[in-house]
Amino acid sequence: MPIIAVAGSKKSGKTTAVETLVHGLVEKGYRVATVKHIPEPNFTIDTKGKDTWRHAEAGARTVISVAPNELTVIKKVDTTKYSLEQIIRNCEDDAEIIILEGFRKLIGQDPTVLKIVAVKTTDEVLEANKHFKPILTFVGPISAEAKKLKIPYVDVLRDQEKLVDLVNEKIAASVERKRRHKKKLRIRIDEHVLPLNPFVQKIMRNVILGMISTLKGVTIKGKEEVTIIVKSFSRCE
Repeated sequence: MPIIAVAGSKKSGKTTAVETLVHGLVEKGYRVATVKHIPEPNFTIDTKGKDTWRHAEAGARTVISVAPNELTVIKKVDTTKYSLEQIIRNCEDDAEIIILEGFRKLIGQDPTVLKIVAVKTTDEVLEANKHFKPILTFVGPISAEAKKLKIPYVDVLRDQEKLVDLVNEKIAASVERKRRHKKKLRIRIDEHVLPLNPFVQKIMRNVILGMISTLKGVTIKGKEEVTIIVKSFSRCE
């Protein structure tokens, strides 16, 4: 799953870059999910006094609101020690590309995550060059001196298509492979998804579907996706 991270300081143009990417990649036919990091410790997407807020205040760990054009899931969990894998798991089944905004500490040196860094000054460029690897491009209102670095620079406000094309060149082949070889079986043990080659997937999936097909009222059509989740737990005394 291609993961693109947009990082940078406040008011550097991160959200503008994310908007540009989402719009451009969706136009190219990709299914895109975004994840925004909000560092404020007491922030909530919910509204105090609303019914969903009252549900959570009463003790519900998960609150789901269903509206005609929107389904919202609010989970009351401690995310301060979440890994990148735990975060993206919430949207990977519905997307071909995930775009992160923020998450500086998580994505800094992760070689699997392409970084777009929004910067305002030459100092920010130099600092980002030390902290982030690999950097696909810089964006934002940076100085002429910063543009002299070997890393590309895109003026998102003037050349949105260039940013979209840069990302598309990096992810197109990966997404196409994923489309051709879509996993039909996934096994997750706690927080880790087991790597399974296509041959093992096929054998295990056929065995599992064969067993399930013997159950009363079950009809197997052959195109089903199978997900197995194994969770360890400790019993509270």
